[in-house]
Amino acid sequence: MGRGRPGVILVLFLAFLVVPVHAESVVKSDESVTLSDESIFLNALDSNHIESLAVGEEGVVFSIPNDSPQEAIQLESITDQNLNAVDFHPAGNAFIVGDLGRVLRYDYQDQRLSNVSGTSLVEISTLTSVAWNTNGAWAYIAADSGRIWRFRSLVDGGEMYALENTRESPVKGIDCHSVVRLCVVITESDGIAIIDAEHEVTWLGGTATIWNDVECASDNIAVCVAVGANRYIGTIRLDDSSNGETILDAEMLSELESELSSICGHSEDRMMIGTTPYGLIDFRPSSEDAFPWYEHSDAADQQLEITTSPVVCSWSTSEATGWLLNSRGEAISFVPIEIENPLLTSLAGYALAVVVVISVPGIVVGLIFMNSPKMQAAYSRWRRKRKGLEPSLKEKREERRKRDRS
Repeated sequence: MGRGRPGVILVLFLAFLVVPVHAESVVKSDESVTLSDESIFLNALDSNHIESLAVGEEGVVFSIPNDSPQEAIQLESITDQNLNAVDFHPAGNAFIVGDLGRVLRYDYQDQRLSNVSGTSLVEISTLTSVAWNTNGAWAYIAADSGRIWRFRSLVDGGEMYALENTRESPVKGIDCHSVVRLCVVITESDGIAIIDAEHEVTWLGGTATIWNDVECASDNIAVCVAVGANRYIGTIRLDDSSNGETILDAEMLSELESELSSICGHSEDRMMIGTTPYGLIDFRPSSEDAFPWYEHSDAADQQLEITTSPVVCSWSTSEATGWLLNSRGEAISFVPIEIENPLLTSLAGYALAVVVVISVPGIVVGLIFMNSPKMQAAYSRWRRKRKGLEPSLKEKREERRKRDRS
């Protein structure tokens, strides 16, 4: 047996040489959907496990079934103000915020919009962000003035209070973890803050960049991830225990050619980072590793007109499939690229690891190692070294620990 393994590895390697490799994308697009025949401009999207809501200029709102976006409907508009952010409540409804203090409620049962009463404190503000806290008791609403409020609906209206210790630069996003009782706030020039269960704001730093978007991991992965200008990624490691400390690590990916514009949840340990030019990066919050997912060059070859508009966000339909929405309301599917060579799918799994080490094609990494964090981490370290990229945040922390012990 010991002498047979090298032969298998050699056969696999030779077989791989005849498999076409498409840049580094591990997915392709085979379907597109246009939400509206009219000219629209979308600003934000949020998803739950059933549907997605897209909101935009002049009060436009779309309800999109995740599995069948062809059946998306445009909701009856109740405002002509621009809508800038949306967040689902754990129970299924959603809040939408926009210009001139607009706060709308989406009722998922009858798919209708209504005005939220009791929000007079924000009636002249340009609202930029909204997020429900961990248990859904309060919604945090923020503005371009830097102010943040907490709001909850009551039988006779609503209850709203301004948070203390806010700053003055525009709030670009808020997201709350589904288990850890903390929310993360990102701003244009004042850095990143957290809001705790007592609604207290604590600033973490990160003032070196303009932050564009933030997404918190789900379940027991106590991490939120922010993306910013100049290819910055900020990993916020959450700790809501009485003596715990939440830590921000920010890193500039200097060798990356694309800008990071948005970040969206995909599955428990997978997020999708939208890039400019149009594309997607697969980011794993638990290991802080990033992998090519949908390269701009491949997207442009397959859906040229759609890729000329910015990415708004994406949503998932399975661990490896989903849809990507642009600002003009055009959505494209993404599905794994199939490898047709039977040798790559029928031989021993251990040899496949050697193939990746030898050839390092992003397509094989994405397809074969999609559910193997250890192999993904090893590939990530190899690839960073090969391309001259900085070590990941996790690797840098490990190096610091080694130096401290020595």
